[in-house]
Amino acid sequence: MSFEEVSQPLLALPEVQQLRRLRHHRHVNRYEHSLRVAEQAFYLAVRLHLDADVCARAGLLHDLFLDNGHWEGWHKVVHPPLAITHPEMAEHNAEALVPLTEKEKNIILSHMWPVTRHWPHSREAWLIIVVDKVVAVQDYLHA
Repeated sequence: MSFEEVSQPLLALPEVQQLRRLRHHRHVNRYEHSLRVAEQAFYLAVRLHLDADVCARAGLLHDLFLDNGHWEGWHKVVHPPLAITHPEMAEHNAEALVPLTEKEKNIILSHMWPVTRHWPHSREAWLIIVVDKVVAVQDYLHA
């Protein structure tokens, strides 16, 4: 499948679209950040012969949490440390929207490793960890 075919069903979800209104890194919103993580991870996974579809889905959903505003039934960040707490909230919120594989759950839960208590269990999880960090630095440098 192409990146567009994998990502379109998730990008069409209103909850994912609402990430556009949440600032994430400097002037980059959470939607833009997640889209870039998903896209870069997808294409790297293709080149590395990893599960690119899983990387795209988990990349899009890895920061599906709130730290401002309120969505009914969603976990809300009440206080820091966000780096430690948000992966569990994002996994909970993503699973409430769409069925997730065990690998996708682990990728979302471990994407902040080594800060989070969840260890990555696959090469795809390690890829998302690295791509997320690279994209975050790009967000700060180019925003």
